[in-house]
Amino acid sequence: MADEVGLAALRELVSAPGERFRPRPEPGAAQEPRTLTVGMATYDDYDGVYFTVASLLLHHPEVRDRLNLLVIDNHPCGPHAWALKRLELDFPQLRYVPYDRRVGTAARDRIFREAASGWVLCLDSHVQLAPGALAALLAYIDAHPDSGDLLQGPLVSADGRRVSTHWEPRWERLMFGSWATDPRGLDPAAPPFEIGMQGLGLFACRTDAWPGLNPAFARHGGEEGHLHEKFRRAGHTTRCLPAVRWAHRFDRPRTSWTDSTWYQTLLNYLTGFDELGQSHEEAVAQFTAVLGEKAVQQGVADHRAERRNPLHAFDGITCINLDERADRWQALRGRLIALGIRPERIHRQPATPTPADPRVGRALSHRRAVEQAHIDGLESLLVLEDDALFLPDAAATLSAALAELADLPWSLLHLGGARGTAVPGRALGGARGTAVPGRAHIETVTDVTATHALAYHRSAFGPLLDELPDNVDEMTSWIHQHAGLARYLASWSRPDRYRTVPGVCDRTDRTQPVGLG
Repeated sequence: MADEVGLAALRELVSAPGERFRPRPEPGAAQEPRTLTVGMATYDDYDGVYFTVASLLLHHPEVRDRLNLLVIDNHPCGPHAWALKRLELDFPQLRYVPYDRRVGTAARDRIFREAASGWVLCLDSHVQLAPGALAALLAYIDAHPDSGDLLQGPLVSADGRRVSTHWEPRWERLMFGSWATDPRGLDPAAPPFEIGMQGLGLFACRTDAWPGLNPAFARHGGEEGHLHEKFRRAGHTTRCLPAVRWAHRFDRPRTSWTDSTWYQTLLNYLTGFDELGQSHEEAVAQFTAVLGEKAVQQGVADHRAERRNPLHAFDGITCINLDERADRWQALRGRLIALGIRPERIHRQPATPTPADPRVGRALSHRRAVEQAHIDGLESLLVLEDDALFLPDAAATLSAALAELADLPWSLLHLGGARGTAVPGRALGGARGTAVPGRAHIETVTDVTATHALAYHRSAFGPLLDELPDNVDEMTSWIHQHAGLARYLASWSRPDRYRTVPGVCDRTDRTQPVGLG
């Protein structure tokens, strides 16, 4: 039966018209704890994943029982998704997880969030390990169970003649880092030694020691060196284990996605330098030398403008949208881009369809968005339903509201409701608020009936996930008790719920059912 379901899904993928969203596979069952999770984040690379997984199990049988395998599918609506899902049938140790909130290098962060092991080995989905490499890594883990270091190994060329143990910290065209060889790493039996940085096709660390990747990183570039510096600032180091040797497939002649452009790579570097308080000067000089001053200065200006954009203050922006309403998604995405948000930061989450009672689907969809943000370790999340419309002067009002909120604890921030009532003392949608002394652009809320533009702080994630059911049947009963998500939130006894004054977000057409209806 499982095979038939998988084949039917594959046929659906092949035949699905371009304007529809393809069905997404569900994540696999939770894994039992083992010593090491070997994880891959992949984007339309079934072949790479298959041969990497097969090689792990065929060429490292001595440690198979200590491994979990984890595949993070970064394009779960894409043409490879159901084939990747079917790998769970071929490899019982493997778990498939669909994930597209962050696309590109930052998706590797999710491996550490989903792992059921004390340690994680992160691989590109087209890396092969030398025989004995996994056994050597596990021996090191057994000997240093509390290590907080980042562990890497030498890259070996296909012919086995070139061994690259680390990167030298220098710019080489548009990348910070250049392959180099330390003679200490030429002998696989040599002891580990400290290095400054290395390419991230293979790296490992204790799960609890993982410092995370910046949620604003997108596509490829900027993470090498940046991650190593985060480990150093946490009091740890990077070590090369000479026996943990790996080969990497660099060419992808049939790829359906270009990993990056110089523009996105530059933005990643600038974002990483901002996070760590480092200067942009060398990066800008290098990109300018290759691409010219005009193009690079425009990229720097765009980065600075985005940093000033109040929507940038939220770690994530999730838009809830039914699969059959691709038109609503495209319209909302266009409105956000017009507000200065990069497409890579706008995440579409398929809404849960419950036509018999749209309130059930709305609550489940919000819960799913919050759950994903909680797993990702985000500080805040803005959830937009697909009929959200930002009003004129929204940026200025939201900037002022966030500035006033900066030194206050908060759990929810409502951005608005119905058109035409954007005045102090009356929230959009007819809600009532209470003034906050010394603040003109936020009020505490006592009655809110709209959820189409709602920001959640991480302090609200746990309580909401504890209270809101995660399936249709239980949520239907819950809705009958609470009359809807908005009314439930209005009944919260927490004093740290706010709204912007005036409201900054309306709905596109309040005479029609909302997008989740």
